Amino acid sequence: MDLTTAEHPITTSPPAPGQRWRQASGLEFLGRAQGSGLKDPAFLVKRNDDQVVQLSELLHLVARAVEPPRPAEEVAADVSAAYGRTLTVDGLAHLVTTRLEPLGLVVPDESPEPTRSARARPLLVLTAKGTLVPARIVDPLARVLAPIFWPPLVALGLVSLVVADVALVTRGDLWAAVNELFATPTIALLIYGLLTAAALVHECGHAAACRYGGATPGEIGFGLYLVFPAFYTDVTDSYRLGRAGRVRTDLGGLHFNALTVVVLAAAYVSTGSGVLLLTALVLQIQMLQQLLPVVRFDGYYVLSDLAGVPDLFARVGPVLRSLRPGHPVDPRVTELRPRSRRFVTGWVVVVVPLLVGALAWAVWHMPEFLERGRAGVQLQQLVFDLAWERRDWAAMALAVVSIALLLLPILGAFLALWRVATSLFLLARTRLAASTSASYEPSVPPDPPRVVSAADFTDEVMYAAPAPVPTQGWRGAVYRGSGHVLNPGPSAPEQRRRELERRLRTPIDGSRRVVVMSRKGGVGKTTITLALGSTFALLRGDRVIAVDANPDAGNLAHRVAPPHDRTVTDVLRDLDRITTYAALRRYTSQGRQSRLEVLASDDDPRIGMALARDDYHRLIGLLDRFYNLILLDTGTGILDSANQGLLTEADQVVLVVRAGLDGGRAGALTLDWMDQHGFDDLVARTVVVVNAERRGSEPPEPMRRHFEKRCARVVTVPWDDALEPGALTDMSALHRRTRDALVEIAAAVADNFVVEDQA
Repeated sequence: MDLTTAEHPITTSPPAPGQRWRQASGLEFLGRAQGSGLKDPAFLVKRNDDQVVQLSELLHLVARAVEPPRPAEEVAADVSAAYGRTLTVDGLAHLVTTRLEPLGLVVPDESPEPTRSARARPLLVLTAKGTLVPARIVDPLARVLAPIFWPPLVALGLVSLVVADVALVTRGDLWAAVNELFATPTIALLIYGLLTAAALVHECGHAAACRYGGATPGEIGFGLYLVFPAFYTDVTDSYRLGRAGRVRTDLGGLHFNALTVVVLAAAYVSTGSGVLLLTALVLQIQMLQQLLPVVRFDGYYVLSDLAGVPDLFARVGPVLRSLRPGHPVDPRVTELRPRSRRFVTGWVVVVVPLLVGALAWAVWHMPEFLERGRAGVQLQQLVFDLAWERRDWAAMALAVVSIALLLLPILGAFLALWRVATSLFLLARTRLAASTSASYEPSVPPDPPRVVSAADFTDEVMYAAPAPVPTQGWRGAVYRGSGHVLNPGPSAPEQRRRELERRLRTPIDGSRRVVVMSRKGGVGKTTITLALGSTFALLRGDRVIAVDANPDAGNLAHRVAPPHDRTVTDVLRDLDRITTYAALRRYTSQGRQSRLEVLASDDDPRIGMALARDDYHRLIGLLDRFYNLILLDTGTGILDSANQGLLTEADQVVLVVRAGLDGGRAGALTLDWMDQHGFDDLVARTVVVVNAERRGSEPPEPMRRHFEKRCARVVTVPWDDALEPGALTDMSALHRRTRDALVEIAAAVADNFVVEDQA
């Protein structure tokens, strides 16, 4: 089934005040797409024209909430409650008028049903479709046939296919069957009939596999694939199945064809009919053809479902644009999960050259095709004339079928070339129109050259902006190896990292306090504090300090530098005498590489009482005078008076959680507590760090979505051996992926610097 997505907004006129909306008639909500290759959840809706539309979670909630028609304020409130973030009435109107109305899913309450809606228009797709077997017959038939997909029966079928092929090879007389065909050409009609029946059996296999997985198959129909007749089965409902169920549905037709080959082989062994032998062989060639992933055969849909991306051809353009050196990655590529992204990119890299090569080969050999086709048609005309004289109706029918089979490939090639040429023409016209409108300027006299003043003696005015220089990968090697002559530009990942570093260096007016916290011990909170503080200190030019505010033998200082004999308690005791940065510097340790300063907690076992809320208030007041950025590594007790005091002082919170369910639950409860006790503004600005405890661990998708809805950013820090020992940490030993994740966290924290300054 073709899939229409709702990613690109369409500009429409704003709705009238007090506008109400309703769902278009005949909508069927198929639910969430299982096994999706997208990073964010995707939901599927089927229109009354059988077009399936893919929506984001927010658009899906809006489409469901507008029915029954009611005031926009009620709809926005319901969607906000379900989504976890506030949707205003203006935002609701924008989503409806620019996304859902053009797709034919939602209409104004007083308007008629939409007559034309956005549809997917692939180059290679079935057209002129009609119903062959209605859904009311297909579904009961599929229920009867579904048990054939019981795994032991599937295994038995595969073994039987191997046995049948061995029997056909060892006992079959292929040349006798070919001689029989040449001696009696009209038996080709019988072979065509048997292959047509096998094609219908193939479609029944798709329907039965769909039903076996728990979905409901639709009609079996026919259509034209370019100009070639073809059958299809409506298995749109299989989108609700998991990846295994969809792949089973894709391969269901081939399974039934395999069983058909077994039946034909058994019949051939019993009768010795060459027709059955040739049919079995040709049918298996067609089965291999169905596995080709370059066009919309079964193999294409198998790859599509394995990748979790239902519209592979729609990703060709975005992937090719993203592969251009020095260009940003297309959003339709970045929205894919890493595994699916690699899968789709590999498919595009393989398929596009094959299709382009096939197209070029077809164009080059088109004159030869036409000449051979003309000679074949003339020969079949002669056969038809001879059969007409003898009134041999079977021979005449065979000649007509043969002429059709000769003409269809030629017509199909012409139609494919025509569609490609039309698409290229429309694309060129669109690009030309865009460039013309962008470059057109009214004919006016040029302004006289501006006289340069002393204030204009700057790099920006006097010199052209230098081209970005690559420093990594093959681009950096080419740039350095050519003596700085060849500059391929930085790669997309390097550009992204530079943008993150630019955000990370956002200037601070005064000082900012960042509280790093977790409600569960052993999640790596101190490690994240150390790594985040070191990242800020390395990439910023101002003063950064990390304070070990954990009353239970915190070890932050031991991770940065050799043990220091002065602690937070000493600073508080000498508070009145510390009047300069030089005086305060005697109480702190400093990392040799990162230059991050750390103020240690007091781990003297003779101390019987932890520091109180007022103590930390006085300490932070002192640090504000000498440091631009203060990171506070807290304890795990959210109800502790000192921790609550630190939250009161905080400008930003970094919440560290484990990737497992218990870590996510503890983090969610922490946010709930903050919401209930007046820290809801901090919740909205919180950066959630998922600290992986083992290689490859990732948070469950619902957990990630929960924190994304409530907080500013969610970043996963991968497992890194260099962070594991719990001793002095060498930041240069971290894996590149870890450093990139830390830079992303720091940039997300720094985004709040601007918000706070503007506030």
